[in-house]
Amino acid sequence: MDGIREFFRDNESAILADIRRIVAVESVRGEAAPGAPFGPGPRRALDVALEIARSHGLEGRVLGDRMLVIEAGEGEPELAILAHLDVVPPAGEWTVTGPWEMRLLDGKLYGRGVIDDKGPAMVSMWAILCAQKLGLLRKKVQLLLGSDEECGSSDLEWYLEHYPVPGKVFTPDGSFPVANTEKGRMTMLLSAPAYAGAGPRVARLQGGSVANAVPARCEAELSDGTRLEVTGRAAHASLPGDGDNAVTKMVEKLAAMEGEGFQVFRALKRAFPHGDFLGRAVGVDCRDELSGELTVNLGVMNYDERGLSAVVDCRIPVCGDGRTIAAGFARALGGDVKVEIGGISKPHHTPADSDFVRGLLRIYREYTGTAGRAFSMGGGTYVHEIQGGVAFGAEFPGSDVHMHEPDERVEVRELMLAGQMYAAAVAEFCK
Repeated sequence: MDGIREFFRDNESAILADIRRIVAVESVRGEAAPGAPFGPGPRRALDVALEIARSHGLEGRVLGDRMLVIEAGEGEPELAILAHLDVVPPAGEWTVTGPWEMRLLDGKLYGRGVIDDKGPAMVSMWAILCAQKLGLLRKKVQLLLGSDEECGSSDLEWYLEHYPVPGKVFTPDGSFPVANTEKGRMTMLLSAPAYAGAGPRVARLQGGSVANAVPARCEAELSDGTRLEVTGRAAHASLPGDGDNAVTKMVEKLAAMEGEGFQVFRALKRAFPHGDFLGRAVGVDCRDELSGELTVNLGVMNYDERGLSAVVDCRIPVCGDGRTIAAGFARALGGDVKVEIGGISKPHHTPADSDFVRGLLRIYREYTGTAGRAFSMGGGTYVHEIQGGVAFGAEFPGSDVHMHEPDERVEVRELMLAGQMYAAAVAEFCK
């Protein structure tokens, strides 16, 4: 433990330099291009991370233009650390620094990705370097760095179709101590034709950018030229109560307007009244002790001459059924709005009494002095589709990191402590 702590203390400046370099890459998903299935930004992030790894003497390769695999140690992999380098768009007003320019202020790092998930990815790399330097690494460890986690994890889906993963996998894409249970996730795609009648109507509307974030802004223009703007507060879609949904606020305004041109918004208000993010208005709310309650986020909405399109993010507890939930929304919307299921993933659960979970919890207790329990979360982490996988940090309980929000941040002290625990995990499971 003393050696690991000393290593991270001595190399803190170099670790922060690596984080600064990877944060500078604008790795938001874009249009597919040759060699860049998720756009040039995410692909550039893989290449930059590979350059960083090689600068420290680590071996790595980019597979399928989707996943960077870095390995150290001998034999078959015993442990994989799974992180991602793509990020959500930098929506909203940043006050401390630009989203692509990491800044250290009052002991905190600011910038898009410093906690989700570029900062944890880099300290995971340094955890492997630490275990190597201290002679604690014998069996092989993998660091898997992906490029499409924020938009559906199709990168990981491709990887799992072509390559095996070891029996022990954790991701620094969640919270400490250990998240062993995750809700299922469903996206619903809403559509409706444009209003073709006479009278007032919406000419254009745009709100939100990704389904897995509560939208903080929504703008609309009416046929008479009137412009409407609504602001809210961003939050992760798994915690919609932490945000203030600008799209549903706009729906409320438009639903109150007279005329057939606003009928579709009255239907949307029935199903998604502002402030109801549990599905109560539709009668599909549900919860269980293992995984909590259903949450619903109307995350993206657009309207123009082609009609309405919207995306809804649902986080489903173990007791819930996605198709039943979607059918409930379809009934509430009636014939005004069509509902399609864009995708469903089942809940994920790894037993809390497994040797892997108990080992990680022991490391957490040793390094923090606090006993922790395995817990359930609404946000789907990168290990959702990996049997036996868990989330192990990097966010600490009670930390204010502004996940998916402007001024994303993390305390340097906490990020270095996470790296120390990752080094201890490499030493524990790859000795």
